[in-house]
Amino acid sequence: MACAEENEMVLVKPEPLVFFMGFGESALDFELKVWTDEFDNRFTVISDLNQEIEKRFRDRGIEIPFPQRDLHIRSADEKIMEGLSPNGKISQSRERS
Repeated sequence: MACAEENEMVLVKPEPLVFFMGFGESALDFELKVWTDEFDNRFTVISDLNQEIEKRFRDRGIEIPFPQRDLHIRSADEKIMEGLSPNGKISQSRERS
């Protein structure tokens, strides 16, 4: 809400609103609704708000979760496989080269 309230292109009336939309994959989904006096400003306002929200999250140590995926390789070049330790991670000697 603070980002919307501090943005010069966002109208005070009707006032900005935040809705909790639901639970997403590794996320809580919110939607910020704002009004601007010029329809053509909508993309600028959206971009400015998104950038400011991301900056404030980063400043406060809030990380945006991204889905984690496991990758299983069925076949690979032998040179690649030689650099992997038994647990599938890149070995220390391989990382430095």
